[in-house]
Amino acid sequence: MPSTPADIIARIFAAIDDHRFDDLRHLYAADVEATTVMGITAGVDSVVEQVRVIHEPVPATQHLISGVVADVEGDQAEVRGNVTAIFCDEMHTPAFEGSNIWRGWLTRQGGTWLVTSFSIDLVWTRGTFPQAGSASTQA
Repeated sequence: MPSTPADIIARIFAAIDDHRFDDLRHLYAADVEATTVMGITAGVDSVVEQVRVIHEPVPATQHLISGVVADVEGDQAEVRGNVTAIFCDEMHTPAFEGSNIWRGWLTRQGGTWLVTSFSIDLVWTRGTFPQAGSASTQA
């Protein structure tokens, strides 16, 4: 799955929306570190599991990506993008929405760009998360 630093965000959230959580393993480095409203999570297995726990119970999600900027220097890249997430209930009615700024740091390993660390900074939310629990503010 060839990718560029600029399309990493879209590939991540397309996998999440399609519930292809194991595909994320091809986008994150083994020692990836994530900083989100849930704290810091380290390691590809832990990051993928956290994404699965948050998104798998939700009947339908849609992540809209905009304003992607990628600054590439050799085998390193810094990527920033806006991510608006819509979480729907069983009737496909939006129940929760949120917007974040996703910032990622990538490295090229061989011919593949991998996310080595990223942060998701919450900007706003509206509605009630479809599932109860601490994931209610994660978009």
